[in-house]
Amino acid sequence: MRDVVIVEAVRSPIGRRGGGLSTIHSADLLATVLKELMDRSGVDPNEVGQVVGGCVSQVGMQAFNVARTAWLTAGLPVSAPATTVDSQCGSSQQATNMATTLIQAGVVDVAVACGVEDMSQVPMGSSLARGLDLGKAVPKSYFANYEFTSQFEAAERIADKWGISRTDTDELGVRSQALAKQAWDEGRFETQIVPIDAPDLDDEGKPTGTTHRVERDEGLRDTTMESLAALKPVARPDGVHTAGTSSQISDG
Repeated sequence: MRDVVIVEAVRSPIGRRGGGLSTIHSADLLATVLKELMDRSGVDPNEVGQVVGGCVSQVGMQAFNVARTAWLTAGLPVSAPATTVDSQCGSSQQATNMATTLIQAGVVDVAVACGVEDMSQVPMGSSLARGLDLGKAVPKSYFANYEFTSQFEAAERIADKWGISRTDTDELGVRSQALAKQAWDEGRFETQIVPIDAPDLDDEGKPTGTTHRVERDEGLRDTTMESLAALKPVARPDGVHTAGTSSQISDG
């Protein structure tokens, strides 16, 4: 089995719902990052044997193999095949696993792993096609084997198993925000961030012909133990997880 080396890694800033990245097409967003990735890496794009992209809501602007669409939108070689995978919240991690495995197995010499999600324009659950009679995503027979619950309840069960308290989760949330702010203040993200020029929209939601630049993560908040303590639990009345210690709706 061959060793695999990460040559370069870049990302867009992470935008908040309705924030700076909420006006750009998902394929354009990913294309900007892919183009910068290849430029920085020094790798000949013609040597890329496979692109693997992660995306949860593969509908609308994220349908039709968005990883392939973004690769071509970036002007990169048509010779590189691309695949978009859905492993829910672990989609981009799975894309990385698959790209790594292809190199390890000797199928390709160079692979690109990536991912995109514009939750402002393609909200969570969009792929369930509400209003269309396409059948339910989960059949009745599923419930003969397992229950169907939420990520929030799953998180509560993990907390139960490992004895994680509300104070523990709140402390982690405060620490996470503090470390993120410190990293930005110290310039630790500068080498990995690709600035994004997103279109400005008028009151009718149409492009004005101008753009605005997004260069920083938009999810940082002035979080304290006191502010988190005031939030209600999400899944259970006595639960340990709140909106303040859960991942936010993001674009990137």
